[in-house]
Amino acid sequence: MPRRTGRDHVAARPSWRCRACGAPWPCQPAKLRLLRTYADDRLALMARLGVTMAEAVRDLPDDGTDVIARFVRWARPPRRHPD
Repeated sequence: MPRRTGRDHVAARPSWRCRACGAPWPCQPAKLRLLRTYADDRLALMARLGVTMAEAVRDLPDDGTDVIARFVRWARPPRRHPD
């Protein structure tokens, strides 16, 4: 397992903000890392994000934020347009 450093873009709970940059997690660097890690298995990425979102919902206040967009929707594969 890779060693975690202070620069890793991981979530700080219960705020679900990035430990490295302070942005709402998943921040852009975290999204890019997740997309690279799961490049060959988008279904596994979606499952992981779904579980993560469920954990976050328990911690985050209901402030009207679209948690599905924040945690899951960004990772959907692009739609293919019919030729």
